[in-house]
Amino acid sequence: MNTTDTATATPAGTAADGEQDGGQDGGQDGGQDGADGADGADGAAGGAAVWALAAEIRAASRARDLTARTLRRWHVTDPAETGDIVLMVDELVTNAVVHGTGPVRLALCIDGAVLTAEVGDADPAAPAAPAAPPGVPDWSEGGRGLLLVAALATEFGARPAPPGKTVWFTRHLTPRTAPAR
Repeated sequence: MNTTDTATATPAGTAADGEQDGGQDGGQDGGQDGADGADGADGAAGGAAVWALAAEIRAASRARDLTARTLRRWHVTDPAETGDIVLMVDELVTNAVVHGTGPVRLALCIDGAVLTAEVGDADPAAPAAPAAPPGVPDWSEGGRGLLLVAALATEFGARPAPPGKTVWFTRHLTPRTAPAR
């Protein structure tokens, strides 16, 4: 996990670099629904979508739906890749709801064959780096979210984003699922 300080830039090409969002969602999360009007929805080389989700139990479900719809619009259709990306977004949004404060911000950005996802909340405490898997199986139901992200992402990390933090990951897409230029 890469934990960055305030002087370190966001990974190149992320939504924070040139944030664009779609029309009003009108849902209970009160945020932006970029999946309905996200830049790059026509399968162009790049696009970004941003949403503000209420920090409630339904946020992870909403984030999964928004992510899956946006990936389809961006023509990212490989089931293994979309499944991994949706799972990682779910884990980060769940962590933000359970361990963070305030509304949850979800941003997706695609630039060629690189997808970046960012999840932010208002709690400035950076998440703990995942520990190496123990030698003995741990049958607990929680505490493995960041291990999953570490295993499935190309890169991931956290950085301060006052008043809180942003946890992000990148995923290199296979050429057959990368949006056409």
